[in-house]
Amino acid sequence: MEHVRKYEKRDNADLKWGKDLRPVNGEGCRKSNGIDKTYTFDMVRALAYQMPEKPNIIIKSGKKAMWYIKKCATAEIDQEIEKVRNSPFWPRCRRCTMHIIEWDE
Repeated sequence: MEHVRKYEKRDNADLKWGKDLRPVNGEGCRKSNGIDKTYTFDMVRALAYQMPEKPNIIIKSGKKAMWYIKKCATAEIDQEIEKVRNSPFWPRCRRCTMHIIEWDE
């Protein structure tokens, strides 16, 4: 993958519920913060790379659902996932797939 130093995929995981980031130009956005479900992972990854915040988390919230872009410090990812697992949002997150990206600088 271009611009990616390290990549990890986790099933049944989400974090920072409701704290999604939007691309600056709004490209691909649907509703409040989701990216159109017709986008591929590579398309969403390219959007994330172009963002000034350099978000490192991409969530696919289900097979036929939207994508979400988030940012979380690498050292805090496991802790943030546990917060969601112990929250009322967990039943909604069990279908999520989390892609963790470490960008080349």
